[in-house]
Amino acid sequence: MPNFSSIPNIVFDLGGVLLNIKPENSVNQFKAIGLNDTDRIQHEYRENGLFDRLEKGEVSPEDFRSEIRQYINAEVSDQQIDQAWNAMLLDFPYERLLLLQELKKTHKIFLLSNTNSIHWECYTKLIKESHGVELSDCFEKDYYSHNMGLRKPDTSIYNELLRAEKLKAEETLLIDDMYSNVEAARSVGMIAHHLDLENGESVLDLFAKN
Repeated sequence: MPNFSSIPNIVFDLGGVLLNIKPENSVNQFKAIGLNDTDRIQHEYRENGLFDRLEKGEVSPEDFRSEIRQYINAEVSDQQIDQAWNAMLLDFPYERLLLLQELKKTHKIFLLSNTNSIHWECYTKLIKESHGVELSDCFEKDYYSHNMGLRKPDTSIYNELLRAEKLKAEETLLIDDMYSNVEAARSVGMIAHHLDLENGESVLDLFAKN
């Protein structure tokens, strides 16, 4: 395994890499509140529909909820929709927080996440309540797709981060659990590692001391 500790700039993905997630939890919760056509929802996600627009900030939370209601065969509140949508968000293990705190002493570390404002409010609150820290304090800067109007694997999102932080691509590592995002980062000259969650790889493994 390469020595990632020698790379000065590290860009972390959030979901799957630092924050544990389980998307099927949201599918099950949407079913529970009356959304029977979950195939339609998964199609929207795969085909860059509603969820893509939400993660680019092109759709407000209010409009997102309105569109979701079209598929729900019941009267549901905003809170019920948000709870179902946030059900996929699990925990942020303390060991990963410690890793970030240690790396920040010797590296420039950043967050680059495909996310949305509903999820952002949920997991930042979760991390604050669990560990007493603001997520943004763990990084030089945290970048979110819904604020940037860009979404991985669009190469523009990587170029924008590199430009804004005045980083050299060849000195910057991306760690992501989506191979398409890794390939896109490599295409702009970045170093990138695909975190193989299916085979049990953890971000902690990449910086384990021998």
